[in-house]
This record gives sequence, structure tokens and C-alpha cells, in this order.
Amino acid sequence: MPNPNPPYFVQFSADPVSSATVDHSQSAPGGVASSAGHTSVSFSGKGGLTWQPETGTPRTDGIVPFYFRSVNVYFRLTDYVIQISSDYAERSCTYNATMGHEVAEHIVNPTRIMFGFRDQVVAALNRVRLPTQNAPDWVRPDQVDATEAGYVSQVGAVIRTYRQRVSAAMLQAQAASDAPDRYQTVYRQCPAAEWNQP
Repeated sequence: MPNPNPPYFVQFSADPVSSATVDHSQSAPGGVASSAGHTSVSFSGKGGLTWQPETGTPRTDGIVPFYFRSVNVYFRLTDYVIQISSDYAERSCTYNATMGHEVAEHIVNPTRIMFGFRDQVVAALNRVRLPTQNAPDWVRPDQVDATEAGYVSQVGAVIRTYRQRVSAAMLQAQAASDAPDRYQTVYRQCPAAEWNQP
């Protein structure tokens, strides 16, 4: 597992499954009449990239050392909402089977997928060398803003690329998890009559 080079701090995190909100109020979760359950998670970019630039004491010629104290990158899964059809009584076989599928396929699996990109993200960031206090860029004071913007643009491009890749992988996995043949394993856990109850 590669470590991020200074001044990068990279964190991948996911809320615990126990934090999920369960909505048992709708007959058709996710607006799909044939659906027993539906789960949404937030893979939000808010706060995903923060940084702290600094300049040091200028030289006699006025050139200043520019560097980043920290550049923080976050990939997070939060705000799980699990919807279970109100057609199925709480703690019934059908309710429990649906809940098990939603948790395993739409919370645990996306979490595994996201964490699977961690090393790729770190390696890509490490290829974007950033100036540090021990190895700053020496620039004119009027170049500081443009220098900062240039580095942040490079880091931002890496983050956007990998957020898109994580999102695409999650969508592909979601489609596979909800394929009819995959759902048969869920339906087989309970008598057919229980699934057909209004």
C-alpha cells in the first residue's frame, strides 16, 4: 500500500452500516413498482480537496519560497438511505432478505469498490510533485497565485478522474447486483407466496 508523499493527506472513509436510515413507508421503493428495495448513498465531492499554501521569508532579491503546508484529499461514502417495500412486514422473511441484499450489494459493495481505488489515487497524486517547506518553489510575489492555481488544477484533475472512475465502477456493480438472475438468490430465501402478498 503506497503512502502519499508530503504534503498530501489522503483519506478514504465510509460511514458505518449502522448509520443507515431505513424507510419502510413506500410500497414501491425508488419509484419502481416491481422493486422490493432501493438504497441510495452519497459519494459527494464537497470538501473532497482542501489545501493550505504558504510563502516564506523573501530573499534579498525579493523572490519568495512558495509551498503547501498540506493538501488534503477525501473520498467518502455517507448518508445511506435504505428503502424497503411497505408491502413486507418488518422482520418478516421478505423484509430481512431484502434488507440483506440492500446492505450487502448497495452499501458494503460500493464501500469495497471505493477503497479498491485508494492505492491508484495515491500513486497518481504522488506523480504530481508539490513544493514543500523543505523543497519550495522560488517565485516572484506576483507569481504566487498563478503557481498555486497551477498545482491545484493538476491535483483537481487527478481527483476528478478518479471520482468519475469510482462512480462508474459503482454504477456498473449496481446494475449487476440488480440484474434479474442475481435477484433470484434473494427471492429463493423466502416462500414465493410471501413475495406476492400485497
